[in-house]
Formats: sequence, C-alpha cells, structure tokens
Amino acid sequence: MSQAGARGPGDPEAASGPAGPADAGEPMEHLWAAAHEFLAAFRAMIDAADAVVLDQQRKAAAPRAPRLRRIDVE
Repeated sequence: MSQAGARGPGDPEAASGPAGPADAGEPMEHLWAAAHEFLAAFRAMIDAADAVVLDQQRKAAAPRAPRLRRIDVE
C-alpha cells in the first residue's frame, strides 16, 4: 500500500534528506551570487552615467557659432 505523503527511493527530495550541515553553505553562496549580480548591475549603471556625462562634456567643449553677431556701424 502506498501513502500519498510517503517518499519512495526514486524521489529526489528523499535522496537529499533533510537540510544539514552540508547544506549550510548554500544560502551564503546564494547571497554572494546575489551581491555579485547587484554590483555588476550597479557598475553598468555607473558606466552608463559616465558615458552620458562624457558626451555632455564633449558637446559643451565643441566649437559652436557665436550667439551674438557683430554689427558693423561704420
């Protein structure tokens, strides 16, 4: 007879057993991976902002037509 809640030998959860000391490092690895992804995304945002600032500085430094025209009064 089979019970609905019983786990058999082919069940992957039954093979892993309860979380023990061997699984204690997994949450830390997950935390480190999440922190790494966050820092990578933040670095991409900083790089994009840096590119915008450099572009604005380049446009500001470019020579442009004067805003005032000289009028010859002679």
